[in-house]
Amino acid sequence: MMKYSLDQRKERALALRKQGYNCSQSVILVFDDIIGIDKDTIAKLTSGLGTGVGALREICGVVNAMAITQGFLQSPAPEGKAASAKIAGDLGRKFAEGNKGFLRCCDLKGKDGIRPCNDLVLQGVEILHNYFDSL
Repeated sequence: MMKYSLDQRKERALALRKQGYNCSQSVILVFDDIIGIDKDTIAKLTSGLGTGVGALREICGVVNAMAITQGFLQSPAPEGKAASAKIAGDLGRKFAEGNKGFLRCCDLKGKDGIRPCNDLVLQGVEILHNYFDSL
């Protein structure tokens, strides 16, 4: 059973954003009850993923955070590699479905921006919460 409700996770994610955490950190940090790693380690692990990995505006930090977060529940590599890749792909596709097929920060935040970062963070939190809830 999960410690936090979806609404609690979303509230926590928005609070983290207000504190200055990037999109990736704001997603993964609200699943600390599931992945069992302390806040500082998680924050360091995901510090370079904001604004599309290293601010290069490539794959959205939310998508990266979802891939990393689900990986904590998979079998260790190399045995768990294929299952983890499939789940990460499924989560990424679900994210893209809600964003005109886009996964890249430059597309999501471009001239015609699909959605604000906070909305993307909340979407990622919801996708991950529902995934973990289904296990």
